[in-house]
Amino acid sequence: MKTSSLLAATLLALSAFARADVITQTVDFGTITGDKQLYFNQFNTALGTLTSVTLSWTINSSISTASITNQNTGTVNVSRITFTNTVEGYVPSMGTDGDLVAEMARSRSHTPSGGSVTLLQGDSYTVNNVTFTGFTQEDSYTSADGNFNSFKGSGSVPLFLTNTFGATPTASGSGSTTSWLTSITGSSTGNLVVTYTYDAAPIAPVPEPPSIILGMGGMLFLGGFALKRRRAQPAMEGPSTEA
Repeated sequence: MKTSSLLAATLLALSAFARADVITQTVDFGTITGDKQLYFNQFNTALGTLTSVTLSWTINSSISTASITNQNTGTVNVSRITFTNTVEGYVPSMGTDGDLVAEMARSRSHTPSGGSVTLLQGDSYTVNNVTFTGFTQEDSYTSADGNFNSFKGSGSVPLFLTNTFGATPTASGSGSTTSWLTSITGSSTGNLVVTYTYDAAPIAPVPEPPSIILGMGGMLFLGGFALKRRRAQPAMEGPSTEA
């Protein structure tokens, strides 16, 4: 019996302490073709004390079509085209005025059929369906990091993304091989998973069921005792009828 009471008291005491907890939210980037402004929710400090923030990035990019046009002074032979994609994430940021917290860069090389392609001045070469390797990155922040407080509040945290594509030909020939007109249609998809780790605010202990029963029993006892006293009081005597 003593052991049971001690265990119950210990559980009640522990319930009053803060506990570690996490909240996650996912920001879907949709389709990114250039720059994009997004937002995610701040941590509500009424829930407890924020201890760390983790940002997990996922990016997948592809080029649907790309072309290079020879603007050199003569004929060139293109043996390879290196396509690049760079996605940058700024948090907290409206535009690129905030901190650059993620820079995701990928490249993919393309070799023309037959090993090379010959382009006269003004000629173009087109490539379709270039897919880049997916990219993931994870960053964590604590109270010692700058802008940590920007994650706390009842509003939102601004997130700004930039997305750029490029193409660099490797060529030889009679021209200068340095002047190209490049046209690229590409896009990226992905998301950002925001994880808030915090110490939850203390929860007030709830009385044990036995304590509630004892309290109710005491109230019933007092009520019954008062009713018994009222019934035990003698009735008041009426006026005398004797002459």
